[in-house]
Amino acid sequence: MRLTRATEYAFRSMRYLASQKEERWYSIQEIAEAENMPIQFLAKVMQHLTQAGLVHSACGKTGGYRLGRPAVQLKMADVLLAMEGPLSINTCLMYPTECQFVQTCKIHNVWAELQGAILGVLEKYSIAELATSVTEDDIPPRQRTRARKVRTAAPAAS
Repeated sequence: MRLTRATEYAFRSMRYLASQKEERWYSIQEIAEAENMPIQFLAKVMQHLTQAGLVHSACGKTGGYRLGRPAVQLKMADVLLAMEGPLSINTCLMYPTECQFVQTCKIHNVWAELQGAILGVLEKYSIAELATSVTEDDIPPRQRTRARKVRTAAPAAS
């Protein structure tokens, strides 16, 4: 399973909007430049987020985008569902009446548990949590070692 680039951009744009302290509309250009995304592609992403009610949009010179609800009320699952639609990791979970083995297949139970776990994790985290600065405690131990090596390997400034 792999998320689309549009979904990745949706998460990044939501994070950007949630991290802004100033209560105002943010232009598509501001968001695109800050997050290094193509404006035309981001415009399509923002349409999906607007249609889902996750962001509000306003036209005009002072228009742009802002969150549709407080960031603490917006979950990562909301963004995923807005961009990808309902999560179904395989056909029998998407169309259970079409699977002839749904009552007897033990694999079905594993897929259902996996799908529930994915959604559970995404429901656990709010967009507000994505907007905070990363601390060393946020980095998994395996990646923490790698991050330290990269930092120490950087040349010293003269």
